[in-house]
Amino acid sequence: MSELRYPNESRKYRDARDLLLKDEQELVDKVKAVAAKRRALPRGGELKEDYVFQWANEGKVGKSVKFSELFGNKNTLLLYSWMFGPNWDKPCLSCTSLVDGFDRTAYQVTRHAAFAAIAKAPADRINAWAKERGWSEIDLLSGSQSSYQADYKCQGDSDDMQWPVMHVFTKRDGKIFHFWGTELPGNHVDTVWAYWNLMDFTPEGRPDIDTPPQRYRSEFLEKHYPE
Repeated sequence: MSELRYPNESRKYRDARDLLLKDEQELVDKVKAVAAKRRALPRGGELKEDYVFQWANEGKVGKSVKFSELFGNKNTLLLYSWMFGPNWDKPCLSCTSLVDGFDRTAYQVTRHAAFAAIAKAPADRINAWAKERGWSEIDLLSGSQSSYQADYKCQGDSDDMQWPVMHVFTKRDGKIFHFWGTELPGNHVDTVWAYWNLMDFTPEGRPDIDTPPQRYRSEFLEKHYPE
């Protein structure tokens, strides 16, 4: 039984909270156990090619960068492919919600691993959207002239049919290998998605909606991704 008490709480509340605390600890333990299994995966496939992307960050928009250069002095690269195709009016609302959070934690993540977000839209349009959202920390890339998204299952049958995928790559013995990628549908990176996890703490729970609330609409998304 927990020794913690809050003002005016009942015995009924404390007993129920103590039972829930056990479930919460089991969940944390499960997350850690899954992460350990992930780290123990066998070596994935070698990178298909040293793709060439274009920077989409302010000050270097359109400049070329090779995949291998994204690692810098790190041995691990997290590369999030978000949904913003070349003919989209606005990017995906959910992906934007994720990158909102990624941008503010990038400076911490990059102490340990390289971290970037890539979209299929041209570099200048990604940069314009980054300015509108206030993104300033995370490395932003355009894969508009690359087959990366198609090769690594980040899109459907065209450049405009994009999917959200987090991939992780690792350098070993002078070569680059695929380590892990999200393969779950729906909330594929749920554990690092600030909005949904914060709502889980509330008595109302997660709203019964498909995407986080935004102050904008994506006509392309609404028309071509009706589900």
